[in-house]
Amino acid sequence: MKFEEIVTKYTNLAYKIAIDMTSSPEDSQDLVQEAYLSLYSHFKEYKRLPENEIRNILCKIVLNKCKDYLKSSKRKEATILEDISNIEEFSLQDDFVDEIIKRDRGKRIRDKIHKLKDPYNTILEQYYIKNNSLDEIARKQNTTKGTIKVQMTRGKKILGEILRKERIL
Repeated sequence: MKFEEIVTKYTNLAYKIAIDMTSSPEDSQDLVQEAYLSLYSHFKEYKRLPENEIRNILCKIVLNKCKDYLKSSKRKEATILEDISNIEEFSLQDDFVDEIIKRDRGKRIRDKIHKLKDPYNTILEQYYIKNNSLDEIARKQNTTKGTIKVQMTRGKKILGEILRKERIL
């Protein structure tokens, strides 16, 4: 049996195995391709075998590729969960909210900033959304840079609590 015939005949089966194990169409396609590459690299040894044995070998390769993938993604998930569980520690750092806001200037965070009380909403909006410096904000608010820093810290703390409570962080 030719390799092309195997690909044509068993791709749906291989994909079904992969999708059942991973639940991800994109990852399943990649895993099936990897399985076919593995099968192809040893095909000289297999091509004399009966068709049902070649099919079984292909299925076993797909299963093993999926298991390896799931092991690696579980490791990644565990790392992500550890990072999330440490979020309280990070949130105590002054730069934590700065980084979140800079990375995600999305509508949801802007909405939360706008709902803060004065002067926090004004200062955070000017700093994060309009990209004004602390000196510019102090000048516009007719106050000192030190006052703006204190209000920024308080505003970021309040915003951080809201974002965590609403699971935006």
